[in-house]
Amino acid sequence: MPADLPPLLEFIDSMKSHGASDEFVVALLRQNGWSERRIFQAFSAWYESRTGKAVPNGGGRIEAAKDAFLYLLAFITLGIWAIQLGALFFVVIDRSFPNPVIDYPNTFVIRGIADHLASVIVAFPLFLLVTRGIVRSVQRQPEHLESSVRKWLTYLALVITASTMIGDVVTFLAYFLRGDLDTRFILKVVTVLAIAGGVFAYYLDSLRRDNVSSARNWFFAIAAFAAVAFGIVVGFARIGTPGTQRIASEDVRRLSDLSSLAQGLHMKWLQRGANAYAFPDAIQKLQPGTSVTDPVTGQYYEYTPLQGTSYRLCATFSRSNGPPDTVQWRHPAGRTCFTLDASQDVEVVARPF
Repeated sequence: MPADLPPLLEFIDSMKSHGASDEFVVALLRQNGWSERRIFQAFSAWYESRTGKAVPNGGGRIEAAKDAFLYLLAFITLGIWAIQLGALFFVVIDRSFPNPVIDYPNTFVIRGIADHLASVIVAFPLFLLVTRGIVRSVQRQPEHLESSVRKWLTYLALVITASTMIGDVVTFLAYFLRGDLDTRFILKVVTVLAIAGGVFAYYLDSLRRDNVSSARNWFFAIAAFAAVAFGIVVGFARIGTPGTQRIASEDVRRLSDLSSLAQGLHMKWLQRGANAYAFPDAIQKLQPGTSVTDPVTGQYYEYTPLQGTSYRLCATFSRSNGPPDTVQWRHPAGRTCFTLDASQDVEVVARPF
């Protein structure tokens, strides 16, 4: 028993013997600096000593910890799939309305889409599962609607989504006033407003109601599922199947190897000068440390010195890369040869990771 509890018990016993009500004693102790927790702890001990019955534990702390876990997990998964879905739509919009001045190479765009898809596919079902558990818990025990953890985290989500929408509108107006609006920027603004606005409306509505509305939950669940399903379908339509992506990565690896070999020849030409330069007689001597074999077949790439500073590199590709990939390394499906010049710059092809 805490050292300060016996004096409190004696005071409560004395006050109760003089007919003071519990409310008066609580107010008096609170006014004199006692914490509410210590006051009720003293009253619990006083009544237990009089009745011989212990105050039953309602599991409030356990329920609060459970609420914190569920709501934190729900908001974390919500943030993951909402942000990644928006990023996925951004990439699709960029690909539908290309700007060659600022767009990234095709390989990085495709890998970005794959990352966004993976995040949405994992986080969205988890969000639905956790939210379903929260809704069922509230339906069984409506008093959970008054949970302080729920209210704090809900208001935090509202602040974040409201800030996102405000920033989105401010950015739109800034671009509009500068005359920089184009179709894909407007579509991105609409995307952010739709996702953030949907989240804001759902959680704001959940605070306004005294009980859980199944119709509301189903409406928002269906709307979210439709948006996610549309994003996943469009994403897979852009990147193709995993098998297709593996083939594309193999071709990019081949281009990266040829690009590295060509860069090595160009650097040697710059170092030795035009008069002292001589082509190596074997592909293994072109650039030490650079792969000189096909990643699938293991066969050497073809290398042929030509007249002057010209040379030829050949490889067999699984499919055509076509626009908007690099022009210098554009190729059809099948065996393709690139005639290059060691005295000229070489376009760099990023190695797939």
